Amino acid sequence: MQSVLYRLGQARQQLGFVKPLSAAEYEEAALYLPPSALVLFRTMAPADQRHCLRVCQRLRERGCQDREMLAAALLHDVGKAQGRVPFWTRPAIVLGKKFTPALLTALAISPYEFGERIIPRWQRALSYAWWHAEIGANLASAAGLSQQAALYIRTHHEAHGPAAALHAVDEVS
Repeated sequence: MQSVLYRLGQARQQLGFVKPLSAAEYEEAALYLPPSALVLFRTMAPADQRHCLRVCQRLRERGCQDREMLAAALLHDVGKAQGRVPFWTRPAIVLGKKFTPALLTALAISPYEFGERIIPRWQRALSYAWWHAEIGANLASAAGLSQQAALYIRTHHEAHGPAAALHAVDEVS
């Protein structure tokens, strides 16, 4: 039941029922991001910015002092930004992972393989959602984050990977 309530809360936020970050909250994000990466942070929807800041704050509350991990927390979902991942894809990914993982894996093409192929809009969006960690890691690296921070972003869905602490907080934030 708590998982259902959590997902409903996420849906509410994604539908626009979330306050944009305050100047003080942007200043907090700026403590861990270089200016070029802060520009990237601002490309995310307000709900995603608030989620990423919350993940960063919760990591700090748990004692995390790794600046690379905290920077990665702020940008771990940036691969979803700029309209790449519309709202409807988020529940599709959650449900697909739970009930039809093989089908989801087959449908999600790496955006780096799109090339000149004509990909239906729904499949393109689903693919970006599925591959957002890889896309986000590349964007963060290009914006000046370290390779370690990019690795944390790339692996933030791995429960036992390099970003296991980020994963654990992300799952409940």
